[in-house]
Amino acid sequence: MAGATETGIVDPLDEIADVCIEHGVHFHVDAAWGGPVLLSEKYAPRLKGIERADSVTIDGHKQFFMPMTCGMVFFRDPRIMDHIAYYSNYVNRRGSVDLGIKTLEGSREANSLILDSALKIMGTKGYALMIDHGIETAQEFAQEIRKRELFDLVTAPELNILTYRVVPADIRKRLAVADSQERMQLNGLLDEINIAVQRKQRETGRSFVSRTRVNEVPGNPGDNDVVVLRAVIMNPMTTMDVLKDVLDEQERIYASIAPGGFLREGSRKGLQL
Repeated sequence: MAGATETGIVDPLDEIADVCIEHGVHFHVDAAWGGPVLLSEKYAPRLKGIERADSVTIDGHKQFFMPMTCGMVFFRDPRIMDHIAYYSNYVNRRGSVDLGIKTLEGSREANSLILDSALKIMGTKGYALMIDHGIETAQEFAQEIRKRELFDLVTAPELNILTYRVVPADIRKRLAVADSQERMQLNGLLDEINIAVQRKQRETGRSFVSRTRVNEVPGNPGDNDVVVLRAVIMNPMTTMDVLKDVLDEQERIYASIAPGGFLREGSRKGLQL
């Protein structure tokens, strides 16, 4: 993964390439999210190793700001595409140069023309400006989250995505000394708190962050998945003032829904909060 869709994390591509070469394995990089970062002179090194891939996918509808159906796959050896070639006598005959011969989609919109136009109008430098802004604003946002007592940063931004969660001070103290069973119960309560805050913020309609589940202990899947709030910084008009307003609203929402409800829920689960 060159920019996981949920967290923006980039896998150690060089190390994976070494393993693939040693064992003769096709090395594919999913750069659906992070691929456009290659246009940034400043941050392209974060994708180091992608140049060794046998194939790479990029979704144009993410950081290229294209329609949903704009997607790309690149092959080091273009002859690989021969494995999915198909022919029909009425249009795609053998010997034709129609690229539709090598596609899984058949008839489709020419979204590549929209991307081509955008690249000609904005250029790689124009895209790089937006990509740099997203990454750097995400870094500032992470610093702001760390300053606030109500929040925990869960995954720091490698690109322009980060995750965090609401962790009230009393639960934070309990987590610091909890055994595995109590930790699971506390995380369950935190899941309910974060779901409630995210839903209320969405329903209010002033601002929005998505939510997902990530593993609290990387490399240890299973019961360690926790609900987190997921922020994606793509809009070039997004400023820190906007993001501070988002956190301010989440703090207000938690303050409005916390009294009583979550304490009763915690007691139901056997927690003395």
